[in-house]
Amino acid sequence: MERTRELLANGLGDGAKQLLRRALAALARREYGRVELERKLQRDLHSPEQSSDVSQVLDRLQAKGLLSDERMAQSFVRTRAARYGRLRIERELLRRGLERSTIAEALAPAADELAVALSLWRRKFGQIPTTTQERARQVRYLMARGFDPSIVARIVGGSVESEA
Repeated sequence: MERTRELLANGLGDGAKQLLRRALAALARREYGRVELERKLQRDLHSPEQSSDVSQVLDRLQAKGLLSDERMAQSFVRTRAARYGRLRIERELLRRGLERSTIAEALAPAADELAVALSLWRRKFGQIPTTTQERARQVRYLMARGFDPSIVARIVGGSVESEA
């Protein structure tokens, strides 16, 4: 790690070296997309002149393969796919600054959304709602987790249970 840091820091000014150390520390904890890491580094800048240093550091990290939007998106989808629907995952990735094409590639191999939603619904509720209040509660639960409205309607309406 120290050797990598030295190679990456070669030719950088003191401010950029400090940014590089912070970027590497952040990347050691979890994957970041370029825009998200840039926002994180920009937040803590002490002078406006360091703004160009941020771009220089991020370019070096990307060139060495240490910073990858694709890898970040795949990691994010892998950790969230068992609890959330495609809509919520997509919305969170967009908020983190990833492009739609990168998100679409990462979501392609994701788990079957119907199976995930049904599993969560069974664990939380287990039975078809009998009142409108209970129906609304179940719909809100699944919709808040980003499942497609057609899937939510099938599950809460009981048509999935009769198919299984």
